[in-house]
Amino acid sequence: MQCRKLRGVVKRKRARGLRLAACLVVAQVAAGASADVEPGQIVTHEMRERVRDLFPPEVYTAAVEGFEGLQLTIVPTERYAPHPKYVEATVKYACQATVDENGQLQGYTAGQPFPYSDWAREATHHACDLSPDDPQFALKLAWNVNYRWMGAGTLTYPHWGQSYARSGGEDTWRLAQGSYRRSYFSHRADLLPDATGIEPEPRIEWAEMTEMLDPFDIRGQRVLIYRYDDSHRKRDDAWVYVPEDRKVRRLSTGEKSDSVLGSEITYEDFFLFSGYVWDQDWHFGGEHVYLAALDTQRSCFPKNVPGWQPDRLAALGSREQFDACRFGPFHTLPLVDERWQKRTVVQLEQVPHLRGHPYSRKVLWYDKETFAPLLFFAYGRDGKPLKLSWYIQDWSETSDVPGNRGKHALFPVAVLLVNFSEGTTNRSLFFTANLRDFSAAEILDYYDVTRLKRGH
Repeated sequence: MQCRKLRGVVKRKRARGLRLAACLVVAQVAAGASADVEPGQIVTHEMRERVRDLFPPEVYTAAVEGFEGLQLTIVPTERYAPHPKYVEATVKYACQATVDENGQLQGYTAGQPFPYSDWAREATHHACDLSPDDPQFALKLAWNVNYRWMGAGTLTYPHWGQSYARSGGEDTWRLAQGSYRRSYFSHRADLLPDATGIEPEPRIEWAEMTEMLDPFDIRGQRVLIYRYDDSHRKRDDAWVYVPEDRKVRRLSTGEKSDSVLGSEITYEDFFLFSGYVWDQDWHFGGEHVYLAALDTQRSCFPKNVPGWQPDRLAALGSREQFDACRFGPFHTLPLVDERWQKRTVVQLEQVPHLRGHPYSRKVLWYDKETFAPLLFFAYGRDGKPLKLSWYIQDWSETSDVPGNRGKHALFPVAVLLVNFSEGTTNRSLFFTANLRDFSAAEILDYYDVTRLKRGH
């Protein structure tokens, strides 16, 4: 009855559509007729029952079922084999990794730490397959996610745009733009046979730099974060440069659940999860066959900005360019104009150790073959649905962005997030993302703290 009342209110005020979605998730979902889809079909709202079982139940209820603009183009399931170097490392260092009493990974060098993907089991001749009867099964899957193949050393977003919207995505009040880069220092299979890191002694796992270029109130701000190889012993270091202060200051990185630039995205939400693996309780939710948005063929922002470059932000984009591609529902999620294929998906549940964390739990779905991040559904401290975040991936071997071919990697080009409780959304687009190579010297220089004042 409460959902019916809320549905009537939504007709008068669209902004409350997010609360309706949350209400529907809590309600029991009526069992629908089981159906299926085939490549070549375009699934519309009238055909939604065909895909009921091809999305997580809570996601189907919150986003798919009530979206009248639904348009899913179904394509064949593809194979996204990792780079031969990653396979080589998985075989060479198989059966060496362990997880200690603190939940920290030990004895790991490179490759998939615990062979679980079909290709990893076959390549290692089933010498040490990860199986559900392992008491650390879910935790080890989380470490597999952490060390998935990311396309060699560096992921670059030379130009990203992020919208801030209220009223269920109806009212975009801010568009921010900037650049982002993350480089991996250690456990790199692409450097074999000579090494697996760019430093003589592994110290840093990865470093990332975010630079804000628009609007004016954040222009010139830069944030640098180091994730250390043994993060249980040494927590992240972070620094920020604020032009008004003309100095670099340290940031507290204890709260990975803090908001990023006032958005609904937290530092921990990067790539679905970028927190400390050992600082969560992990639970396995099974394998499922779900639809995923991989190998996008769209040319969304900033690829539609004239003169875009793969190595830098050449020119700021306009609001019209940012909004050129359609998204929905809530003008945010990818359930229109995108290609979808059936994938075997691994479901994990993350329960934070931190008291006061905004999430009581978060359910995450990853592609089994690649462990590429697909989507998450987070619940608030009251146990009610709070956020849904969805990723669109590109495949390096079909990408037209320089630097991607030959990397054999799936990588995000869009992060889309809805906050059901607040009625706010963020749409982050970076369709010129690339995996260009950088030398060890270039990487070390780029993430030098002393360069924060000068920029890049």
